[in-house]
Amino acid sequence: MRHLIIAVMILAAAALAMEQSMDEIGTGRMQVLGEEGVVGELPLEHTSVVIDVSGNLQRATVRQVYGNPYDEVIEAIYTFPLPQSAAVDRMNMWIGDRLIEGKIHERYLAQQIYNEAIEAGQTASLLEQERPNIFTQTVGNILPGDSIVIEISYVAPVEYDDGEYEIVFPMVVGPRFVPAGNFVRRIFDMHEVSTSVEDADRITPPIVPEGSRTGYDIELSVNLNPGMAIREFESLNHEVDTKLNWNGTVTISLENDDVIPNRDFVLRYTTASDRIQSGVIAHNGSMGGHFMLILQPDADINVDEITPKEMFFVVDCSGSMSGQPMEVAKETVRQFVRGMNPNDSFQIMRFSETASSMSRSPLSNTEGNVQQGIQYINNMSGTGGTMMIEGIRAAIGYPEDPERMRFVIFLTDGFIGNEAEILGELQSTLGGNTRLFSIGVGSSPNRYIIEGLAEEGRGHAYYVGLNDDPDESVAAIYDKINDPYLIGIGIDWGDLDVHDIYPSKIPDLYAGEPLVIVGRYDGSGTETVRLSGTVAGERWRQELRVALPSQEEDNDVIATLWARKKIHDLTRDMYNSYGYLTDDKDIIDEITDTALDYQIMSEYTAFVAVSEEVRTDPDSGEPVTVQVPVNMPEGVSYEGIFGSVGDTRGMHYSRNVNSPTSSSSALGLGGYSGSGTMAAQEECCEDIGGGYLYSDEFETQWLADVSHISVSPTLGLLASVVRSAARELVIDLTEVYQDFVDSMDNDDEWPTGAVTFNVTVDSSGNVTSVSITGSGLDRELDDDLCEVMEGLIIPAPPDGAGTIQIQYSFQKTW
Repeated sequence: MRHLIIAVMILAAAALAMEQSMDEIGTGRMQVLGEEGVVGELPLEHTSVVIDVSGNLQRATVRQVYGNPYDEVIEAIYTFPLPQSAAVDRMNMWIGDRLIEGKIHERYLAQQIYNEAIEAGQTASLLEQERPNIFTQTVGNILPGDSIVIEISYVAPVEYDDGEYEIVFPMVVGPRFVPAGNFVRRIFDMHEVSTSVEDADRITPPIVPEGSRTGYDIELSVNLNPGMAIREFESLNHEVDTKLNWNGTVTISLENDDVIPNRDFVLRYTTASDRIQSGVIAHNGSMGGHFMLILQPDADINVDEITPKEMFFVVDCSGSMSGQPMEVAKETVRQFVRGMNPNDSFQIMRFSETASSMSRSPLSNTEGNVQQGIQYINNMSGTGGTMMIEGIRAAIGYPEDPERMRFVIFLTDGFIGNEAEILGELQSTLGGNTRLFSIGVGSSPNRYIIEGLAEEGRGHAYYVGLNDDPDESVAAIYDKINDPYLIGIGIDWGDLDVHDIYPSKIPDLYAGEPLVIVGRYDGSGTETVRLSGTVAGERWRQELRVALPSQEEDNDVIATLWARKKIHDLTRDMYNSYGYLTDDKDIIDEITDTALDYQIMSEYTAFVAVSEEVRTDPDSGEPVTVQVPVNMPEGVSYEGIFGSVGDTRGMHYSRNVNSPTSSSSALGLGGYSGSGTMAAQEECCEDIGGGYLYSDEFETQWLADVSHISVSPTLGLLASVVRSAARELVIDLTEVYQDFVDSMDNDDEWPTGAVTFNVTVDSSGNVTSVSITGSGLDRELDDDLCEVMEGLIIPAPPDGAGTIQIQYSFQKTW
């Protein structure tokens, strides 16, 4: 077992004001609070970010510097955010001046490679994705005095709306609320809870004590080359310096290079043109043709009369919103209520652990009702957990008025861990007469859920910071919902062979929003593309001349962004299954295939880098694990998150808390089940009400279950090709496995586990031999399984003859 140095002991609010060093753990050199409340001597020393903007695209490079201030070899674990739209396509490790390039694999295989390297005494790093905007970096076998740099790179579109561009770089993962359920997990390195969020422990890193900050800091710069003159810009949360470069570009940097990473960096700017530049960016290389189409619709229609609406204002009143975020949210809703049109009706709702409303039914917009609404808003306060599902159900589930469109304005910081449940609920229950606009509140909102709410709600996302006057967001939303919006958009591509377009269902477009789609194409050609739709009941049409080249090596990031959009679209198809139904294996395989083919991160893939040299004695024991604490987001209340001494009413996390136990040092398997999952399954199996059967009353019918895990290397073939060939053998492997176990007298002796087959092929792709790494399952069974593997069919490998390791999981299920 690895020892776990708890970098910061997170206790209830009163216990957080520690002024002494920690009790001796390991070397005993860990300083909890140094001068000016700085938590020092942590393995993460510094982060630097460079964002290069070219036109409507951005490429960012993030460099994390890790050291070891202790006398023992350590392993550092750091949970950090990246933009939710980013396609992470690179992770490298520098040990001094030596570069070790990261390789992407199936997540489980990457974890295996990392663990084997650590056991062998090599220095290794592992980058995993927990959410589209939450990542875990693990760096193992850091020697005393080392300086190791992890370099992460991603591409993303530059967001645009109504004449304004926006670049966001998140700096801290806010404290996530996780609802009660059957998975026992340790959160904030503080409490064990029973939760419905299987990976709760991987999205709730420890937080520094109140009144303190981390010793690591961040520097950031943006190189702007938007393709036309920059008219003005604004940094919302940070002071910045500006430099005009000789080539006409502008560099915007944080004024201080030791900024505390506790709030989002947000840069907004406008250019000499009030409209985004329409057109097509194409790339046609080794992965085929890919394109991005950007179009600002000409759909301005004057409407003499504004249609009456049903306005629902829903406010997150959980503990994380207490204090300044709550005051910002309340002022925002007050402005919304005062800004309604005369014939609108309205309802105000609040939610924390339950949901409640101002009145039994929506009220008309009268002076007296508005005052009643203002008073209801004034009495709001933040306390308790974030049962967002209650707020969604209250607003969406209320019967629609067939004579009015309902617009839900949903205000929250988004500090939850069950995003998929929320988005699945909204996806399946949103009525055709309802639209949801989300507003992220605070310095570091969870933009993944904020953007997801707007996407599934067919609305738009906005953000109001701690120091912002919300009038701009309020006015922008009213402009969008008062003006007609474009629906039912279709595209006639003519003779162009275009396919695999994302988003697969083109969303409604509100005033000022561009149409942005990505897709693939075969061949080449030039064509007039015709777009059509409906706005205010009138037919809308627009044409755009599009040229798709037969070969274009530039703009390769378009292929990367296409893959990222495809993964996002596929993930949306799984929202209803996360945590409640069995994950769709076909969708998971398609996501994994896409991520591996295009070399980008996903929930099911990971980057791993391993030094060739052995840097520490493998017999000296496992490295000491140091989990890097994070800062509390600016403006968020410790008491709102953890409660005060003797009072749990403000607790933001689940109250289904078990007695604290010592932390486990074992690395989690991310999306794969661990011991906590088995415990939950056993608990569920004892619940007749849940539809499970007692094994002592009914004879259990065990079935063989075989699933494909990973392939490596692929000998120059696309990973999807080899993985598909490996999946073709699952049925035959299952049949052989089932026949073997059916012949056994004792189910307890059923052989299970992961098996790695070494499949050697010649230059034509024909299998020449098959063997098994390690002891396998059973000698007789192994021979029969190897015979099945001889049936692997793949094309001729571009890299020639070689051996492919193919791993399967053999389990029993019932």
